[in-house]
Amino acid sequence: MGPLLWGPKSAAVTPKPVLLKDNFSEKVQVLESLERFAQEKVKETDVPVIKFDRGEIHLKAEAEWENIGAYKDISDLRRVLQLEPQILDILLGSKAQGQVKVIFVTENFRTFEEAKSELKEGFVNELILGFPFKTAEYFERMIKAMKLDASEVVIYPVSFQDKDLSEEVMSLTSFFRPEIVITLGATASNKILKNNDRLSNTHGQFFTRKINSSVNFTVVPLFHPTIIENNQNMKKTAWADMQKIMKHLKKLS
Repeated sequence: MGPLLWGPKSAAVTPKPVLLKDNFSEKVQVLESLERFAQEKVKETDVPVIKFDRGEIHLKAEAEWENIGAYKDISDLRRVLQLEPQILDILLGSKAQGQVKVIFVTENFRTFEEAKSELKEGFVNELILGFPFKTAEYFERMIKAMKLDASEVVIYPVSFQDKDLSEEVMSLTSFFRPEIVITLGATASNKILKNNDRLSNTHGQFFTRKINSSVNFTVVPLFHPTIIENNQNMKKTAWADMQKIMKHLKKLS
């Protein structure tokens, strides 16, 4: 990651037994091969059951979001959003359809009154609403490391003043059609994916979900920036996950 301040530092690594590494690698390869096999068979048959000589695999249906409205422009969309008008001005004032590549979904937002004393200028203001100032600055560096421009990013919470905003995230997703929805932390990930899986098992993976049975979107869970910020091992993991996303977005040379 070059000179980036938040990047992982070099550290001595204790060698692991080769046998354990080989066993782990073999298991990963088997699971990846099985996943590819299942995906190809589904494309061929369009049936959620794959049969073979000694058994069969029943594929789990992807969770769908239904009854999500359609909106002709941002003004129309804003009428159904429950965040304060001042917050929506900051979040959506410079965003346009066809430009947003990523929607970051965080767990909660502060009110405008709670955050206004920390507001500065520029893109960081969008992040200050969801994070303490120091973490917002750190997360801004993460986003820049992913080579994302402010116009390509929307951030939105799944919760605000005890209100569930998950459907509003889906309205934004349906309207902007981002290439990836990145969920930050376990709560946001579970709400958007509609599961209860552990984030330690899902981070950095790509999941497909649907809106109104017609709009497909991709979800990638990441650890929350407040966890990554002060944990060197987490920084390495987060950077590996982010590189996968950058490759998907064609921002990794």
